[in-house]
Amino acid sequence: MNGYDFDNTILYGNSTRRFSFYCTLRFPYLIFMIPVIVLALILRALHIISVNKYLHMLEWFIALVPNVEKYVVKFWDKNMKHIKPWYLENRRDDDIVISASPSFIVEEACRRLGVACIATNLDTRARLHGKHVYGKEKVSYYKSVYGDKPLATYYSDSKTDVPMFKLAGKGYFVKGDKVTLLYENSERV
Repeated sequence: MNGYDFDNTILYGNSTRRFSFYCTLRFPYLIFMIPVIVLALILRALHIISVNKYLHMLEWFIALVPNVEKYVVKFWDKNMKHIKPWYLENRRDDDIVISASPSFIVEEACRRLGVACIATNLDTRARLHGKHVYGKEKVSYYKSVYGDKPLATYYSDSKTDVPMFKLAGKGYFVKGDKVTLLYENSERV
C-alpha cells in the first residue's frame, strides 16, 4: 500500500485554497474573509496560535457557502485536471491519501480516483472534530485506521511529513513533478 499527501503532492496547488477562490468567484461576499486570513497569518507568524488553530481559521469561509456539498462536486468537475500525471500513471487501487485538508473536499477527489482517504474531519459548517491531519498527527490517524499495516511508500511535498516518511518503507519528496527518494527504512538517504 502506498500513501500520498494530497495538496502540492498529487494535486497541483492546494485544494482548500483553490476551493476558497472557486467559492469567492461565486459568492463575492467571501472577500470579507480576507481580514480573518491576514489575522491568522500574523498570529501564526508570531507563534501566538497553533498550526491547528491557524488552519481552522483559514477554513471558516466554508460556513458561509450555501449548499457547500453541491459546490464541492462542481469544483472537482473543473479541477480533476490538476491531478499530476505522474500520480495517475502510478495510481493503484490500494493507494491512500492522507491530507490535512477538509475531508469533504478531498474525499470527493479520492472517490473519483478510486482511492482511500484520511483527511481532517471538518464539517460543512466549519466545525472541526478532532485535530487536523497534519505532521505527526498523520501517523496517529493512519494507525487509528490501519493499525500496524505497513505502508510501502509515502509521497509528500512537505518536510512536516517526516513522521510519515519514517513510517513508510520509503519516503519520497515531491517538488512539482520531480519525485526524489528522501527516506528509506526510517533513515534519511
